[in-house]
Amino acid sequence: MYSTHRFFAAAVFLLAGCWGWGQSNSVSVELDTSAVPELNEWGLQAKALVEEWYPRIVNMIPTKGFEPPREIKITLRKSDQGIADTSGTHIRVSSGWIEKHPEDIGLVFHELVHVIQNYGPTRQGWLVEGIADYLRWAIYEGKPQSWFALPNRADGYRQGYQVTAGFLLWLECDLAPGIVNKLNTALRTKRYEESIFEAETGMDIAALWANYQKDRRGTSD
Repeated sequence: MYSTHRFFAAAVFLLAGCWGWGQSNSVSVELDTSAVPELNEWGLQAKALVEEWYPRIVNMIPTKGFEPPREIKITLRKSDQGIADTSGTHIRVSSGWIEKHPEDIGLVFHELVHVIQNYGPTRQGWLVEGIADYLRWAIYEGKPQSWFALPNRADGYRQGYQVTAGFLLWLECDLAPGIVNKLNTALRTKRYEESIFEAETGMDIAALWANYQKDRRGTSD
């Protein structure tokens, strides 16, 4: 497996060499904290995160000819239900979660990825969330491979979120560098097929997952 330093060197190369397909990667961010003015400072941090990371994420998951949305709204809603969600270009965060976890600004990063993904309806929710969590936890948070959860399920890669993210990190760092954006583009263009995994690695996804489990656990046949 590639070292962490080599992995992040590759990420830096991507940022430097793929500065979007359009003329500018700027974004306009509208912030609404009217329902919870006491959380305005947290909202301003969220707005700053979006403005800083928007162009970087655009360049991490580019698709030729694709122009991501350039206007984003962040609303802090007064609610104890849920954490956050995104609809189109509107990110909504529940006040109850912020009050209990004020340090969790990374949740906005995850939702920002969804805005930029812009896949539309898809049955591959596990992969949509896996890519968003891969970018959040592996890139933004810088978590090592050992941090990601590893279930025993034979189809655990379909669990989504951090589990799928760890699987994608393993693929990126060893067998299939660049596969995350290939999957991203396939989802954007409605051309996703599970065979992409085999085309990129020579193994089907079930075999890849089994090998990932063995690698993480230090076991072999």
